[in-house]
Amino acid sequence: MWAEEVRVPRPGTGVGAFLGWVLLGAGIGAGFGLGILAGLFVALALVLVGGVLVVRQGLRPAQLGVVTGLGALPLALAWLNRRGPGQYCPGGVTGASECVAQANPWPFVLVGAALMVVGIVAFRRLRRPPGPLIEPRT
Repeated sequence: MWAEEVRVPRPGTGVGAFLGWVLLGAGIGAGFGLGILAGLFVALALVLVGGVLVVRQGLRPAQLGVVTGLGALPLALAWLNRRGPGQYCPGGVTGASECVAQANPWPFVLVGAALMVVGIVAFRRLRRPPGPLIEPRT
């Protein structure tokens, strides 16, 4: 085996690390999406954890998983508003209903899908190994 044939994986390019960062981003989005004080504290704590990891590890391609994970919040909002836009009045068992105003879900879908695609594509492009260290022999 020649030296130019050896492939050494770069740190922070594994799919497992990327999925871990995706979970961190989804947790941050969920914390901010709750809108209650406890959710904000959870989100800020997760941002702090991510910041500590970035400072300790340096910038790595897997950290783009946070962008992908943040896409979960708009997609969850789109799911909650799936019967919108307008009023939605579910019929109860007794016939009484409580109407809720629902927003148009498509802007949420577009933002969530864009965040997920941008995170995945950027990770795939940055995890590629650099070119050969030495020129191949001819």
